[in-house]
Amino acid sequence: MVRVRLILNLLVLTQLLAAASHAESKRPNILLIVADDLGFSDLGCYGGEIHTPALDRLAKEGVRFVEYHVNPMCVVTRTSLMTGQTHSQSDEYRRSIPLAQQMREAGYATSISGKWHQPGHPLDAGFERFYGFLEGEINSWTGFNLIREGRGQPGSVPKGWYSTDAFTDHAIQSIDAALASKKPFFSYLAYNAPHSPLHAPRENVERYYGTYDRGWEAMRQDRYKQMLDMGIITRDYHMSPAFAEARRWEELSPQERKVESRRMAAYAGMVDRMDENIGRLMHHLREKNALEDTLVIFFSDNGGDYGNGDIATYDKQIPWDPDSLPHVSNGWGRLKNTPFRWYKSSAFEGGISSPLIVRWPDGMAAKPGSVLRQRTHVSDWYPTLLEIVGTTYPPAKANTPLAPLHGRSLLPLLNNPEMDEPFYHDFIFWEYTDISKGLVDDRWKIVSLNDGPWFLFDIARDPAESRDLARQHPEILAGLADKWYRFAREATRMPPGWRKQVGPPQQGWGLHRMRLMMPVVRADPAPSAIDVPLKTTITLEFTQPADFSKTKGKTIRLYRVGHPEAPVWQADPDASHAGHGQKKVVFDNLPLLQPDTSYYLLADMGWVRFGDKPRGLLNDGAYWYRFRTAP
Repeated sequence: MVRVRLILNLLVLTQLLAAASHAESKRPNILLIVADDLGFSDLGCYGGEIHTPALDRLAKEGVRFVEYHVNPMCVVTRTSLMTGQTHSQSDEYRRSIPLAQQMREAGYATSISGKWHQPGHPLDAGFERFYGFLEGEINSWTGFNLIREGRGQPGSVPKGWYSTDAFTDHAIQSIDAALASKKPFFSYLAYNAPHSPLHAPRENVERYYGTYDRGWEAMRQDRYKQMLDMGIITRDYHMSPAFAEARRWEELSPQERKVESRRMAAYAGMVDRMDENIGRLMHHLREKNALEDTLVIFFSDNGGDYGNGDIATYDKQIPWDPDSLPHVSNGWGRLKNTPFRWYKSSAFEGGISSPLIVRWPDGMAAKPGSVLRQRTHVSDWYPTLLEIVGTTYPPAKANTPLAPLHGRSLLPLLNNPEMDEPFYHDFIFWEYTDISKGLVDDRWKIVSLNDGPWFLFDIARDPAESRDLARQHPEILAGLADKWYRFAREATRMPPGWRKQVGPPQQGWGLHRMRLMMPVVRADPAPSAIDVPLKTTITLEFTQPADFSKTKGKTIRLYRVGHPEAPVWQADPDASHAGHGQKKVVFDNLPLLQPDTSYYLLADMGWVRFGDKPRGLLNDGAYWYRFRTAP
């Protein structure tokens, strides 16, 4: 009898183990690919002209989302991805359980290849393998001596190293190790590409020479038409006109146009090389018979960026030269984010709209090649992946108090793509320092830039934010603003400086670029203004008194765009200037300006001092101040 009972017990145990093994085999591998600073419309499958056959194939075999939102900056997006919360809800992971930890405890082999840019070390957040960098950016040829493996110290890289290739190599090695161990894998491939500096192999860059010779506005119109034809957008997406931070292509000299065209070719080459590597990785998964068992997710961490660099060095930057630091300018940033306004760092759609491609043959009901239009957010991936692998949040035992999730599982949507729920994620909260705030609730959205007054948009009817309705609906705006501040106070651990009250004046995009070089709180004309009177003054308001006592020979100068040979005005203020020792400095001796013309300021470091420190650099590159006169 004992022997029979033992045999029966063994049979039951065998069946249970077989069932567990079967259940384990049903859980997909998860490959999460995140690009850095890729624009909404850059990929071929989203209407762009860049050659992206691997991602286009992924879209053809999977689905594309057109209302997928991330956060204004890479670091805050990655927090939402790893925690399912907003950045300031998580409070540096003190109120979160990192995603990789949950995946590892669910039996997954976890690895990260590339950029971390989160608190602490990824091996302390649940990842078992790591090769990449902890910081926000690198030189793609040298790694800026920041590349490390595991808990090793950062150091130099071998000759011929290129970040996109190297991170793909490590992802492949980690996946192979997981397959050999018979574990499902959670592989996070966090590319540095196409973050500036825009480094790419020569053959990838030269492929795009001549492609951008027609300029950013013409190319933006081309993308817009292609996006309409592909069904990525509808006629409700009304493009806004350019503000003055984007120079007019027709005002540039022929040499400047050539340089600018090649600057965008560098960016395109970087995206091109990333796509090649994604294709290499997909091919490897097919060769290993693992692709059909893998959920593949691809998106960008924020909207397209610009870096501008330094106007004096634009024509000297070579993308395949490790000693160069190439960037693109605002006009190309505008192209990347077609049809939206503005860029990375803002909670406007240009800063938070991302392509999203999902391929999962066994887990989605949508027809391959479909386009999904329901609004979703990066924080949704956390509960989605936990549900897929069979675990929960919060877990049964948690050592510390945890913040609630901001995200919502996408599995119901993946199982029913026809779901009549356009605002699948109906409430989304955005924050990034004092640059931008935002909130969407159902059909309405508010955004503030540089702590300026709220904009209000009806994004159900105007998804590209072309019409500000703040004056027409002050009661709706007030209610949404109250929600933003209440959530900031009650649900987050946000620093007080991030939740300052908004107020006039509306300062435009460029103020935060100026703030990097001087403690300015207001400029008049506003940076990016497009209706400046021909007879104008330049007024700068600071948080500290301006000191001109040791600034002789350091000047501030005004130029017409396309005419860098001589300034139309300049000043070398000294201690006799009326603004010396004051927080408000006024220059009222400008000449009569030309109508419908773009102007920019250049200023030497040290033209003004604060607390005996030389400040004030403006180079019409990374640190710029531009405006345009009225017609």
